[in-house]
Amino acid sequence: MRWKNKGHEYDDVYRRMEAKRGFYLFGCGDYGRQFLDCFQDEVSLIGYIDNDPTKQETGFNGRVCVGLDKVTLKEDEGIILTISQYDRAGAIKQLQKCGFRQYVDFFLIEEFISIYFLYKCDRVYFLNISFLPSTACNLKCRYCLNFNPFAKKFYVREWDALKKDVDLFFTHVDFVMQFHISGGEPLLYQHTADLVRYIDENYGDKIGTLRMATNGTIVPEEELLVTLSRCRIEVVVDDYRAAVPQYKEQFARLTQSLDEYQIRYYINKVESWVDLAPEKTDYSALTEEQLIQHRSECGQTWQELRNGKLYSCNYAAYATVAGIAGEQDVEESYDLGTHTADKKKELVEFRLGYTEKGYTNFCKKCRGFTTHNTEAMQPAEQVNQCGGHVEDALL
Repeated sequence: MRWKNKGHEYDDVYRRMEAKRGFYLFGCGDYGRQFLDCFQDEVSLIGYIDNDPTKQETGFNGRVCVGLDKVTLKEDEGIILTISQYDRAGAIKQLQKCGFRQYVDFFLIEEFISIYFLYKCDRVYFLNISFLPSTACNLKCRYCLNFNPFAKKFYVREWDALKKDVDLFFTHVDFVMQFHISGGEPLLYQHTADLVRYIDENYGDKIGTLRMATNGTIVPEEELLVTLSRCRIEVVVDDYRAAVPQYKEQFARLTQSLDEYQIRYYINKVESWVDLAPEKTDYSALTEEQLIQHRSECGQTWQELRNGKLYSCNYAAYATVAGIAGEQDVEESYDLGTHTADKKKELVEFRLGYTEKGYTNFCKKCRGFTTHNTEAMQPAEQVNQCGGHVEDALL
């Protein structure tokens, strides 16, 4: 989205939010659970909406759950769409088909969290943030969203730079529902235990869920297991055993270790991946307005924190690091080092997708997470295995 009224883009949206006295949460998945855990004492919740008949019968998180066809909103009631960007397109169409209007009757979770608490409490709340200690990985997945198969070498960050970024982020952000440590493979990075400990001890009260993703092929050393067991962290173990069966034993040992050390985790069984296809895509002939529309249809909601900046699209940032997107324009990032308290609304608007251009340079080479990009790819399909430079992450 391109800025038209910087610092005031959501004034009218908040007035509509503020007029509501109760909200349904549409989506009984991960976001729906986290929202309730974080905000049930601050937002009046009526119950859940979900298309799963089983959840409608049993409820969710101790709350009533109904189908959308059973919902008749009063004028002072609204819906918060608590479904991730990857799965929400169908739900939005369903809401619109039932006559519900975005920004009037229903609000996206990331927009609700940031707008509501900024205007109501003068506090900067984010849905999530992506943080990568390094891109080093022992796998070489063909459709890697870090674009590692295109990179000539891994990008490994210094420990002091990580601490500086975390400190700067929480200087300006009061709360983030999910702080996501990813990679690459974070269990390869030598300072992962230090990073988790540092974030939890210094900023745990500003985080709803501190989460780390792993590809399920690395068994952590005891020091890291002890740290994870003592910190409030959730580990997401991606299950790629079908694609890399040679790691089945490591997967079993990893989950056994997590159980032994009583570390909270869940197994993420992904059925398919999306291919952003930067080597096949050429949208360079699109006009600026067409590129803005392409970025808007993508609906990509994640941003990366790196080197004191927020990057408007984390995948564009990853592509730049991998060397396939060229340099990002200054308009594609927000410099937290120059941020001041009087620019809170500008910061939140940037986090929600507003920039001077309204798109990224990488949009010209990226299919995006659009309804048109429907070709399903096998998760973790491997190209030629990585060479010895994985050891860079351990130095």
